[in-house]
Amino acid sequence: MDVRVILLNTQEDGNIGSVARAMRNFAFSELYLVNPCEIGKNARAMSSHGMNVLQSAKIVKSLEAAVRGCDYVVGTTGKTGGQKTPRRRAVTPDQLSEMVSEKGGKVAIVFGNEAVGIPNEILQKMDFVVRIPASPDYPILNLAQSVCILLYEISKRTFSKTAKEQPMPRVVRQQLDKFTLEIISKVYEQPHQQWSSKETLSTIYGKAMLTKAEGGKIISFYRKILAKLGGEEDSQK
Repeated sequence: MDVRVILLNTQEDGNIGSVARAMRNFAFSELYLVNPCEIGKNARAMSSHGMNVLQSAKIVKSLEAAVRGCDYVVGTTGKTGGQKTPRRRAVTPDQLSEMVSEKGGKVAIVFGNEAVGIPNEILQKMDFVVRIPASPDYPILNLAQSVCILLYEISKRTFSKTAKEQPMPRVVRQQLDKFTLEIISKVYEQPHQQWSSKETLSTIYGKAMLTKAEGGKIISFYRKILAKLGGEEDSQK
């Protein structure tokens, strides 16, 4: 299973070491650190037999650099979504595991920092989000615990299938979002309606983990809708 773990602005180097250890436990090795704290003795001590994961971790300055080359980008959250935050309408870890095993491709799982998690403006850049069910009284888990639970769920399945279809490249996803917004802008006049509809559809696209062929078919369909709408507008002038 091709999974990249990405940590955003981690504050405690011991947590980075613990994440490296969890990754070694479940045979994952690709760790990216976006603007982390200084990695010192606590990280090395907590990594234990995951030292090789820690030493090979790539340090980058932006999320864009960290997700480069990935087919799907999954955010993590401890909060539930609502009408104003549709991207927080999350799948569960077992649902993520099923989706990943069926679609294949390289999956980036992004974890926020210990204090604030992933802010909404960054979460909107994800294809979709995953949330670990926990007590409503205290739903926020420790960073390394969250990584451990998700990697366990993903790795416990037996991956006997080989993906036969190419995952949808992010450039195609950007085209899909572009045509979606064009159609929505013709259907809804109010900006808040346009934004809500775009976010909801974008979340659906992400959870579906579309293949390149599926994304292309939807784009082709949207183009025909836009051409039809354009023709109708011209005939009314």
